[in-house]
Amino acid sequence: MVAISAKKDAVTPTEAAGLYIELGWGDGNKYSVARMKKSLANCDIVISMRNEAGELIGIMRALSDFAFETKILDMIIDPDYQRQGIGKKAMKVLEKLVPGTIIYTETERKNFRFLLDRGYQKRKGLVVFKKSIRRV
Repeated sequence: MVAISAKKDAVTPTEAAGLYIELGWGDGNKYSVARMKKSLANCDIVISMRNEAGELIGIMRALSDFAFETKILDMIIDPDYQRQGIGKKAMKVLEKLVPGTIIYTETERKNFRFLLDRGYQKRKGLVVFKKSIRRV
């Protein structure tokens, strides 16, 4: 049984950074404990997923104005726990937290079916721009 929590303080920066690194999203420079602490503090929503042993096996971070728009920054789940309905349950938790908003997310093509099956629609004409700002 996996426990899902929407309490921001249910995840420590150390364990969150460790999960991102373990799952290959980046190294300790990108996902340092200090940067993760800042990230978690500034996200409006942090949803965590833990296995029966209490280990962090997934996390979702999102920003919302709780009136019009919500943006899922990312959702990661340990591959050993994927395809067990955990992501689906985490999405339902998020949707209950932000009624009346439009939820946006960007993802890789391999995840399209997951979102389509949850009722999400691919937005036409949207182009994603990005600019990395160097830390000083």
